[in-house]
This record gives sequence, structure tokens and C-alpha cells, in this order.
Amino acid sequence: MAKLSPHQLVKSKHGSKAKLADKVLEFLTAPEGEDQADFDARIRGLSNAKLQRLFVAHERVENDFGGKDALVEKIVSAKFSGGNAPYATKISTFSEPRLLDLARQVGL
Repeated sequence: MAKLSPHQLVKSKHGSKAKLADKVLEFLTAPEGEDQADFDARIRGLSNAKLQRLFVAHERVENDFGGKDALVEKIVSAKFSGGNAPYATKISTFSEPRLLDLARQVGL
């Protein structure tokens, strides 16, 4: 069987791109200085593949690590035995896909 295209995958799992964009917007927050309406429009304009990647990353962070804050704590404790507050503050601003990459790098 052939691999599904991003459009087919989104349609089969979420119904439509708009529904997936709504799900993604539930857990994303607008960056500082960006209007919420502009942010919503920008997210709705993302490709199917990008929306799916964000959604899958969020699900994995929630299911495997218990949330973004817990993942940040696990990464910091894996890299620094005594902790490192400035590093934790910095990586807490990273996107969930980027945090998952960091977790992979430290062996989580």
C-alpha cells in the first residue's frame, strides 16, 4: 500500500485542515508582540505536513513526558547533574519539536 500524502493523512485523521489547525491553535500561544488574529491566520496558512508535525510532537510530549515543563526538567537534569536554571529558562522558549530533538540528543 502506498504512503499517504500529507493532505490524505490530515483528511483521514482530522477531517480537514481547518479542524487540524484549530487543534494546533489550542496548544500554541502567539509570540510576544504578534497580534492573536495575525498569529491565527499564520498558523491556518501552514502546510498540512507542518500542522501534522506540530500536532504529533505535542501529543508525544504530553503522552511520553507529561507536558512541556516536565520535558524541559528532564532535559536539564540529563545534561546537568546539579541543574541549570538559565539553560532551563532558555529551552522553555523552544518549540515542542525542537525540545523532542534535544531529548533525543541527551538520550531520553
